[in-house]
Amino acid sequence: MTIRTKYLGWLLLVLLSGSGCKKWLDVNPKTNVTQDKLFNNEQGFKDALVGVYTQLASRPLYARELTMAFMDVLAQNYSVTSNFHIYNKASQYNYTDAVTRLKIDSFWICGYKAIANINNLLEAIDGKRDIFKGDNYKIIKGEALGLRALIHFDLLRLFGPVTAAGEGATAIPYMTQFAMVVEPAKTTGEVLNLCMKDLNEATDLLSVYKTVVYGVEDPFLSYTRNHFNFWAATGLKARISLWRGDKTNAYAYAQELIKAAVFPWVSQSNISVGVTDASRTFPTEHLFAVYVSNLKDINTELFRAAAGTSNVLTNSTTFINNRFDIASGGTTDYRYAFLWKTDGTSSTKYPAKYLIDDLQYAGRGEWRVPVITLSEMYYIAAEAGTNTAESISLLNEVRAHRGQSALPNTLTTEQISAEIFKEYKKEFYQQGQLFFYYKRLNKPNIEGYGQPVGEAIYVLPRPNDEIEFNN
Repeated sequence: MTIRTKYLGWLLLVLLSGSGCKKWLDVNPKTNVTQDKLFNNEQGFKDALVGVYTQLASRPLYARELTMAFMDVLAQNYSVTSNFHIYNKASQYNYTDAVTRLKIDSFWICGYKAIANINNLLEAIDGKRDIFKGDNYKIIKGEALGLRALIHFDLLRLFGPVTAAGEGATAIPYMTQFAMVVEPAKTTGEVLNLCMKDLNEATDLLSVYKTVVYGVEDPFLSYTRNHFNFWAATGLKARISLWRGDKTNAYAYAQELIKAAVFPWVSQSNISVGVTDASRTFPTEHLFAVYVSNLKDINTELFRAAAGTSNVLTNSTTFINNRFDIASGGTTDYRYAFLWKTDGTSSTKYPAKYLIDDLQYAGRGEWRVPVITLSEMYYIAAEAGTNTAESISLLNEVRAHRGQSALPNTLTTEQISAEIFKEYKKEFYQQGQLFFYYKRLNKPNIEGYGQPVGEAIYVLPRPNDEIEFNN
């Protein structure tokens, strides 16, 4: 090993030990046992996988910044005009601002930390296959491979080039080994191919357990939606295929999920009931969601902070009314009627998707942040399909389960695209998907931002250390 490689490995170790994520090699958050002991039995592999899910449920990743906070700020979903607001510079796409840069760096650092822990598990699991009961070897390995693809793809969406640059453009490293080495960045096409390779292997392995359950006798097999299950892997294949412009496969994967009919639509009665037991995240529709034990605290920090503070994320009543087409019958939309609250007579509204009351009934999906959902599969199939009548029907299926009237069957292709855009803006509030929609289509404008946008806004800067030492 060269001196330079040793130095870079040490630097990477130091770098990955900060930024508010779990410790490097924190494969088992519950104990301090060594890796050799950890992987001596099946429970050790389960604990290591739980450690990865815990990392994904951290504030820098899906519990906050990648879903309801930073990414939705980039999509102009909130009013953060005060110069003192912690997200003000992010809303202006000032990526050199110190606070904003720390958040961006944490995506890279925490993402690759989680990938390192996944790779550590994957390197150990094949040699210990005989210690697993039933299908647990396949399930654990399948979930790990699927999660590796998920994180790499989101890092690509964050730090990779715009889709218009083509698949030959340099993107990000794709890490498949647990080692202190500096991996050169791969092209967009190589990253996407490796994501699909991992997902194909994941679905092969996870096909042994396609059951969707809330709870079973085996705790490890409980709450399917909180595991990166077979259906989540299939849904991610659809999302990736659409990103790369492969509409044929995007449509096929989305339809596979739709036709399977294993994720029921949320019922209105489970949304509109009292604050103590409302299911505002539509949990039955989650293909994959992360369990966030401190979600109430995060929700309070972001949306319900003490009066007079300047860092809450809200928007004006006028903005929300326009977003949900209130002048055209949008008042019946569940996403408007039940997911927004107003403080007294205030002219601002705060989103209530993750509002959790102390007495809330713990059985309908609270404490979970959706990452991939059933509705997205309908939108993907509607966009990727070639039959306009079918696309309209797919959109109307979602609308029917959101309290909306049906679209006319005379819409043109352009009008269907416009309706899909409207749906992304309504459906994925607090889920971080809208900015990626803008980037995928390389849209020249982001609604709510008064200037043209392009690569400088759509491509987040990599950490300075990564640029300096992995050029």
